[in-house]
Amino acid sequence: MSADKPMAILAKAADVTELLAARGPLGPADIADEVNMPRSSVYRLADALGQAQLTETMTDSRVRLTLRWLRLADAARASVTEWTEARRVLDELAETTGQTAFLSLPRGDEAVCLDWARGRAINVLILKPGRSLPLYAGAAGRITLAFRDEGSDDYLAQAPFPQLTPVTLTTAAQLRRDVTETRDRGFSISDEDVTIGIGALGAPLHSRAGRFNGALSIAGLAEDFRSGRDDLAAALLASARSLISLD
Repeated sequence: MSADKPMAILAKAADVTELLAARGPLGPADIADEVNMPRSSVYRLADALGQAQLTETMTDSRVRLTLRWLRLADAARASVTEWTEARRVLDELAETTGQTAFLSLPRGDEAVCLDWARGRAINVLILKPGRSLPLYAGAAGRITLAFRDEGSDDYLAQAPFPQLTPVTLTTAAQLRRDVTETRDRGFSISDEDVTIGIGALGAPLHSRAGRFNGALSIAGLAEDFRSGRDDLAAALLASARSLISLD
């Protein structure tokens, strides 16, 4: 067997598990369409993942992730030792603002949520631990785009990006302007650009050496973020400064 074949299988397995994490239980036909695999291959891959206790097939033939992923997620979170004290900061920020607080890390062209502290508001937010935002949308994504060490040019060469809501920034020109404004302001503003009715603010987290390490953000009802933006931004930036000292 060539070395490329196991890697291809692992890549498809990753595609399937990420799809199930994002969409929930799906039938083999839907999985095959989404990951561009023959349906027979999906059955074989689902069987292999099932033997590893990573997926299970429901009585209606849909495939879903198993609870084993919860233990794996906890282990992955614990392994990111530079953020072991972040939990306290997230809890305090959520308590102070009433909004849900997130710690997100840059991974390729996404900002992946590592941990969160739920606020007192709503529970319809897209970003949750293990989920991600693209760099062109959302407070965590756009603060990452503005401050990441790689810069923004290579990423923006892929524009235009898919429209998530009527106000999503999708073109390179729009996003370059937003990068400049975000860097000047010191925090990102998301106003219904990912989910209608939801607003968010994001702040950069840097290492002592000045490298971009991640994003701290808060999210909730858009109207709360419009009316109380100054106070929410001040609380977010203060928390971000305290997290920098923990790196």
